[in-house]
Amino acid sequence: MTAATFDTLSAARELKAAGIEPEHAEAIAGTVRQATAADREALATKADLAELRADMQADLRAAIEPLATKAELAALRAELGTIRWSVGLIAAFLFAIGLRVFGLI
Repeated sequence: MTAATFDTLSAARELKAAGIEPEHAEAIAGTVRQATAADREALATKADLAELRADMQADLRAAIEPLATKAELAALRAELGTIRWSVGLIAAFLFAIGLRVFGLI
């Protein structure tokens, strides 16, 4: 799809029909064409948008890649649970040894 162009001849004819002098009508139509041409140059094309989308998807993939998956998080939680039990048993064992050393049991 191409950008719509401004029809200066049609615009000048409409301005003349509205009672504007022909020279003024042509000057107004030419000025409007120049102004809209500058605006069209600043518009993004479908190709520009497709390139931007591809870049953003690549950036998103690169940002997501190092993140842990749900399965990895579940495995870490299970391992953490095991470590907590181990630390608890060691603490209980050390407490029992302390009681025995101080002759409380």
